[in-house]
Amino acid sequence: MFMKRPIDNLLLSAVVGDIAGSTYEFNPCRDYDAIVLPKTQSFFTDDSVCTLAIADALITGKDLATTLKQWCLDFPGRGYGGRFTVWIHSKDSAPYNSFGNGSAMRVSACAFAAKSEEECLHLAKWSADVTHNHPEGVKGAQAAALAIYSLMQGKDKDFVRDHVLHRFYPDFRMCPIEEMKIGYEFNETCQDTVPQSIACFLESTSYDDCIRLCISMGADADTMCAIAGPMAYAYYGEMPQSWVDQALEMLPDSMLTVIRQFDAFAAQGEPVPSTMQKPKQRFTPGMITQLRDGEVFVFGSNLAGMHGGGAARIAHQNFGAEWGVGVGMTGDCYAIPTMHGGIDEIRPYVDDFIVYAKEHTDKVFLVTRIGCGIAGFRDEDMAPLFAEALGIDHIALPRSFVRILEDTLPTH
Repeated sequence: MFMKRPIDNLLLSAVVGDIAGSTYEFNPCRDYDAIVLPKTQSFFTDDSVCTLAIADALITGKDLATTLKQWCLDFPGRGYGGRFTVWIHSKDSAPYNSFGNGSAMRVSACAFAAKSEEECLHLAKWSADVTHNHPEGVKGAQAAALAIYSLMQGKDKDFVRDHVLHRFYPDFRMCPIEEMKIGYEFNETCQDTVPQSIACFLESTSYDDCIRLCISMGADADTMCAIAGPMAYAYYGEMPQSWVDQALEMLPDSMLTVIRQFDAFAAQGEPVPSTMQKPKQRFTPGMITQLRDGEVFVFGSNLAGMHGGGAARIAHQNFGAEWGVGVGMTGDCYAIPTMHGGIDEIRPYVDDFIVYAKEHTDKVFLVTRIGCGIAGFRDEDMAPLFAEALGIDHIALPRSFVRILEDTLPTH
């Protein structure tokens, strides 16, 4: 039942949701019919502040960490998390590997600004990585952003269920929210709020209904409303006017200015600045002895999965590669067979890997010098097979492959 694609007040869809849920965050109400909205006691929280900070950085091109810190310092006491508060006041702007739902609550500007699915996912990761660089933190931001982006492109709820919820949180694809409520308590992680927020949107009949369903989960109400609200606005094309009026009267001029500027920014035809859009190439470490959470060891194998030597042996002994499986994921590894023929025979398996990696943006794939050991190929032979992986921010390539690709591929 897609009604109309909204073109203004885009960020208000997150802010209005945040305000609606604010008084229910620590005073939960699981009774849908008892939820009163709007409430005069409502207020905007850190969800709104951080959402507009992301938008400000997108519009101006300013450093994200600096911009995010300044917005939070300008609006103190808005319910910032403990570790995030330490980060705000620290001279060090390094991320702290969080998987909290803060990455998802602030991501809507990335979805509204994106001109393609790829850009949407890149921007979502960019907005998360500044603090929430844990794979689950990135995944939560990307899932929320892709749902909003897809709906803005006119996709329906079945698409969001099958291509977003199933892609990022497959266990929740067909789970009704009444079932989710069983044993569900206050939770601030992405993995236990983002799928629930998407599900509330999927079962809703209007923006109003979506927000009330989020609140009735009896948990992190303001954040869930800030996550699901933009989805509902993108799909239904409207919000209750009294809720919008309350937000407009409550917000200071600096926030209203960014909201107005962002509508014009999102309407422009050009992609966002390349400093945000284009990731820096990752390089695979020369010697891999351990993996971080979310990292995948990509190695050359044989079709029989006899992992007896070279990188295959390391994969089997250290990272869970299953003996007898010569293709694809097992454990924390991805096997690409290289012992059964020439380059043309290897190419389809590399292509399949790149497709798989593109679909699993919550992981970082460490590609070793595949085929350049026991299989007997040269770097010059193997590197061109990975041309489509160059520049994808969650695929690391050997420096020798990158050097060859950058020297041989067109620069335009």
